[in-house]
Amino acid sequence: MNHYQADQEIPENDVYDYGLWDLNRILIGMRRSLANFPLMPLPQQQWAHRIPNSLLQAKQYNVNEMATLVDKQREIFNPDQAAAFNAILESITNNQGYFFFIYAAGSCGKTFLCNTIATKVRRRGQIALCVASFRIAALLLNKERTSHSCFKISLSIHENFVTGLKCNSYMFPVLQQTRVIIWDEVPM
Repeated sequence: MNHYQADQEIPENDVYDYGLWDLNRILIGMRRSLANFPLMPLPQQQWAHRIPNSLLQAKQYNVNEMATLVDKQREIFNPDQAAAFNAILESITNNQGYFFFIYAAGSCGKTFLCNTIATKVRRRGQIALCVASFRIAALLLNKERTSHSCFKISLSIHENFVTGLKCNSYMFPVLQQTRVIIWDEVPM
């Protein structure tokens, strides 16, 4: 399957096959599949890796612009921001998988630091997911998103809560490729 341009005519068999794949994806979300319907044909192509995904498209940035931006932002870091930036980037670079909690009073530059980290990771062509628990905080993050929408977290959480994120969702391949998740205003 090719990635089609807006002015290209898409072959009817690709449209049909994509429709079957999308229908199957919806059925899987309901714990069924096209295989449960013997008279229905199955999709012939694996479309999950071929259709555009808005988060995967987020990997496409102007690298030169980002390099300049990171350099400018790092110049005005205070010593604590510089230390946090270096420690976090070292963990990401060396696949250490550490968790970092940045705690400070309001207007101390936490979001500025988070955006700089995300920009540095994205400059490398990698995925940095930026989420916040509250919409107002999400507005301050680059490529903002609430944690509830990104990870399918219910607004009413109980002791046995499990996220609504499924392994067949569009987010699954994104999460597999994500190098860092920056969660602003994380509830404790």
